[in-house]
Amino acid sequence: MSEEMSADKTRRRGLGTQIKELFGVSEVEEDYDEFDEAEGAKKHTITTLRLQQTKVAHVAVRQPQTFDDARIAADGLKEGRQQIVNLERTPQDLSERIIDFLNGVTYALNGFVEKVGDRVYLFAPSNTVIDVPEDLHKNVPGLFDRNSQ
Repeated sequence: MSEEMSADKTRRRGLGTQIKELFGVSEVEEDYDEFDEAEGAKKHTITTLRLQQTKVAHVAVRQPQTFDDARIAADGLKEGRQQIVNLERTPQDLSERIIDFLNGVTYALNGFVEKVGDRVYLFAPSNTVIDVPEDLHKNVPGLFDRNSQ
């Protein structure tokens, strides 16, 4: 008899619960569709789902003074972290080398580059979306974006 009740409960569980169990969501209150025999209608319980954020966005701000600082920024990009690179205090010749290097790394990762200020750039990996209004993008174009690749 208990096997029949267990199978009956399995059939009556809501679709939401079944999907959550499929994806391994652990903090779920059970939601069963219960049949009220007296009224002849299903009763639905409300499901509360609490998901913890699994991935934290991390942005690194860098003011490179050597080419090794650019390599550290490139490693951060490879690990999926956005890099804001401020070249205001970096010598012009080194700035150009750093921009070229990080631009190449970003391109290889299918990422994005956006100029956010005078000699300040945002390098972002491919899992990042950068929303720039069209009028701002025309005034301050990035080095490249996915539309120009």
